[in-house]
Amino acid sequence: MKVADDLPGAYRVRASLKLWAPRYWPTWIGLGLLRLSLYLPMRIRARIANGLGVLYYRANAKRRRIAAINIALCFPDWGPERQHQAVREHFRLAAHALFHVSVLWWGSIKTIDCCLRVKGLHYYEEAHAAGRRIIVLHCHAVGLEASMALSRYFPYVGFVKPMKNPVLDYVMTRGRERFGGRVFARASGLKPLIRAIKAGYGASYVPDEDLGPKESVYAPFFGVPAATLPTLGRLVRVTDAVVIPCFTKLLPQGGCELWMESPLSPFPTGSAEGDAAFMNAVIEGAVQQMPEQYLWTMKRFKTRDDGSSLYD
Repeated sequence: MKVADDLPGAYRVRASLKLWAPRYWPTWIGLGLLRLSLYLPMRIRARIANGLGVLYYRANAKRRRIAAINIALCFPDWGPERQHQAVREHFRLAAHALFHVSVLWWGSIKTIDCCLRVKGLHYYEEAHAAGRRIIVLHCHAVGLEASMALSRYFPYVGFVKPMKNPVLDYVMTRGRERFGGRVFARASGLKPLIRAIKAGYGASYVPDEDLGPKESVYAPFFGVPAATLPTLGRLVRVTDAVVIPCFTKLLPQGGCELWMESPLSPFPTGSAEGDAAFMNAVIEGAVQQMPEQYLWTMKRFKTRDDGSSLYD
């Protein structure tokens, strides 16, 4: 379902001649190769992704260390060998997700129908039929890019962090808007999102990121105190929306699954700390179903309640 191009506050990226400057040719070549991968058999793409995953793991010591710290904190019972295996698997799956992005951005509808499975869509349909406004709760995972494909089913908006490389910014934004979805730049704040929710758009909300202590409260995530934005509760109170969790998971045989769960209830809880703890518990339950696919390479526990740093 298409939405208006003049959605107030929507982030727009226009084509321009500067995108073809020589310094961006390597980016275009890389994107061209990614698009050409659509014509490879799935087993060949999987082999290439496995190889890229190994290279990504070996070449990025910083992210490898962050992932190892996070997994050790969240799964202390696994033991060193299992934790190490999970880190390697995470990098492998991140490479596979890159190839799935090519399907989302450029694949035919037939290809997307083969590679993208949506479960629990009735939760959204029931809320919509009841006249409710809707916020869709996501979490950071390697397959998160698939979330904007929900705009195939209903008018959908979300946030984007503009990229420094204008070619990537242009191609990524167009890919996310392919089915009529629209995105807002983070810097625009919550007002455009609130207006869109009140206008009847489903709204993507991805809150599981440590953005510092100023606006955060501390809530447990896998038993570890995590700086967590309590904004979801405020959004619900302002918009009178229901919150429907929806998570992404790459499938062993290829492709990706989006699964929706029943609306959060009771929510809001009455306190910022309670809202954050409830939300983190729901995300934790999803991560338990796909532990290697959570975005362990981000500094989820960067802001510590005791002032210490885990990642220095």
